[in-house]
Amino acid sequence: MAETIAVHQKSKTESLFRKRSFLFIWAITICSSFSIAIFQFSQSWYVVKTLDKEASLGIVFIAANVPRILFMAIGGVLADRMSRTKILFVANFLRTCLLVGLLIMLATGHLSLLSFIIFGLFFGALDAFVWPANGSLLPNVVDQSQLTRANSVIQTTQQSSLILGPMIGGLLVASSGGYMLSFGVPAVMLLLAAILAYLLNVPATISSSTAKPGMWQSIKEGIDVVRQSAFLKALFLSTIFLNVFVIGPLMMGLPIFVKKVLDGSALDFSFIEGAMALGMLISSVIIGILNIKKRRGLMVTVSLFAMNIFFFLFSQSSSLYACMLTIFLIGITFPATNIPLISAVQSSVDKNMLGRLMGLLTMASMGLAPLSLAATSILISYGFSIENIMSGGALSLIVVNLLIMWKLPALRKME
Repeated sequence: MAETIAVHQKSKTESLFRKRSFLFIWAITICSSFSIAIFQFSQSWYVVKTLDKEASLGIVFIAANVPRILFMAIGGVLADRMSRTKILFVANFLRTCLLVGLLIMLATGHLSLLSFIIFGLFFGALDAFVWPANGSLLPNVVDQSQLTRANSVIQTTQQSSLILGPMIGGLLVASSGGYMLSFGVPAVMLLLAAILAYLLNVPATISSSTAKPGMWQSIKEGIDVVRQSAFLKALFLSTIFLNVFVIGPLMMGLPIFVKKVLDGSALDFSFIEGAMALGMLISSVIIGILNIKKRRGLMVTVSLFAMNIFFFLFSQSSSLYACMLTIFLIGITFPATNIPLISAVQSSVDKNMLGRLMGLLTMASMGLAPLSLAATSILISYGFSIENIMSGGALSLIVVNLLIMWKLPALRKME
């Protein structure tokens, strides 16, 4: 009997890569992740190095984040009502068109900071529909027992793109094709992601004939689910403050840190981002192999504190190798936090509500990110060094996490 169960479990494990729908989702993730990684590297370096507007880099990130926040809840509702693959097809096709427009401005010599701000507004609005649809798609095609492993494969792919993406971006910028190639390659990859989403064509979770509540009522239903769950409340607070104290300094701080503290090049910047992504990749692979299902809350809590400590150490580093080592360790903590949390949400929430929950979770995690980015820009413009901003954010988040762990122990006790 035990042998029969073991064979059955082994069959389930092996069947993940035999599912056509999962392979399509994986391919879409590869194309989308690589395109975004290459583009974001190129954009950051263009603003910091070519335009020499490092303090304005936060404005570019804010421009992309504000529409994400405004439309994310609506995107979550649509992900529950419509075919999620159709949403991915339309959004990725439109993102391709935006990149083509950016290429035209680059070729004609009209690419400016304002161009990136306007581009960020439209790109961020489309992200608000892509992220809930993409985040809630896996449970439709993967058995619940395989969710942790499937999420690990997706996360591993995303982290791999973050290793190779910046390196590819650095090589493309340094090549004879320059920014035309580093912006053009992501456009082609997003178009391929759109085509794959169209071919996959997963039906909507809710039948078109089913009576649906109004848009705001649907959003309220998702909020009510969060309010009634101590675990979800703790999760939402943790992600909000993580973005307040870390994402701003880290997102816009890395290229500035490389330029000001390390006096580095585009290649050095790609090495820093690649080291973080390598840590994320290794962590994702290990979690996928272990397929962790118990004591996930304790793992998440430990990872959050480790992340803050390593982030503080990074801010105090002054050599390329020390920075690569500490940011590699930061990278290890991200999947150890994200994968167990995403898997827990996907396995415990009704599939008909999952799009809304993923939309609200993303909105909550990014809700104060524009404030963080704006605060980082203001502090830089007033003469604060990026290393002091980073260390202040890390120490502040340690205090916040201690308070959350004390007042809302549900996250720590999550199985």
